[in-house]
Amino acid sequence: MNNTLRLLLLFLLLGGITYWYTTQKNPKTTVDSADRNFAVPNIDQVHKIFIADRNGTSATLTRQAKGWQYNGKWTANPHAMKNLLQVIQKVQLKYIPPQAAISNIVTDIATHNIKVEVYDKADKNLKTYYVGGVTNDELGTYMIMEGSNNPYVMHLSGFEGSLRIRYLLKELEWRDKTLFNDPMESIQAVSIEYPKQKNQSFKLQREADSFEILPFYEGTPKNPNPAKKGQVEKFLRGFDSLIAEAFENKNTHRDSITKQLPFCVLRLETTQGQTKELRLHPIMKYDEKGNPLLRKDGRLMIERYYANVNEADLMLIQDRVFGKVLWAYELFF
Repeated sequence: MNNTLRLLLLFLLLGGITYWYTTQKNPKTTVDSADRNFAVPNIDQVHKIFIADRNGTSATLTRQAKGWQYNGKWTANPHAMKNLLQVIQKVQLKYIPPQAAISNIVTDIATHNIKVEVYDKADKNLKTYYVGGVTNDELGTYMIMEGSNNPYVMHLSGFEGSLRIRYLLKELEWRDKTLFNDPMESIQAVSIEYPKQKNQSFKLQREADSFEILPFYEGTPKNPNPAKKGQVEKFLRGFDSLIAEAFENKNTHRDSITKQLPFCVLRLETTQGQTKELRLHPIMKYDEKGNPLLRKDGRLMIERYYANVNEADLMLIQDRVFGKVLWAYELFF
């Protein structure tokens, strides 16, 4: 056997040993290590997510037949849930921090962490980890698996920025701002009451496969004419998707706002017996002399309302969104 052949065999042998060693799932040397696998690739497996910070703020998100629920009470914001589920499913290792930096990273995570627990339908824990701060270049986020001493820099492919913001904790960021999401076939009754314009107030009541249009107040004469074709359907289709701009529960003037006579009281009852009531208070706009601003047609310039929702939440809504359902009785005829 000549020297060339011996060298070739030695090269192949060493190469084989190197390949075997580098492909073993050693938790200290490979990306396949359990303490680096933060993602849950099968997102349909996830049915509950618990998130808490060091200040005692927490959020429990549970999968329902239609969407997600926040803290067992409110519908979760679908956009916030989409962002959270994306990072839970697709978070991946960006790089391993240098050994010299690990002590400081672990200390920072221990002080400012967000704890994340992910469960399946049977309430079996799938992942528990802690989310820390961002790297200096703000392109990675520090994370550490529960029970591990090794922090990692994680990221989401195609996204530049902190993943920490995806794990929102404030109540009003988790709650859905949708006020009405009711197709016409699910509506039992609608009423709109204008306390200062009683003759324009009305109510619609389902009668079999159609709706009866009646004045809201008994003293208002009923319009003897038949409704215009398609008007009832046009009005009810407006309730397919009506979303508020923001919550105003912390508004310092909340009590004084809600005690005022509302411009309008809107009530909707579904065929399932659920009722929602909005009491609208217009946000007036004034000129430099303190006079209310008017539109070209002489109407008050109102772009937004405060909506007192079921006497539970104060929300901000836009006229350009909700104006399509703020009808007057006469518009049906």
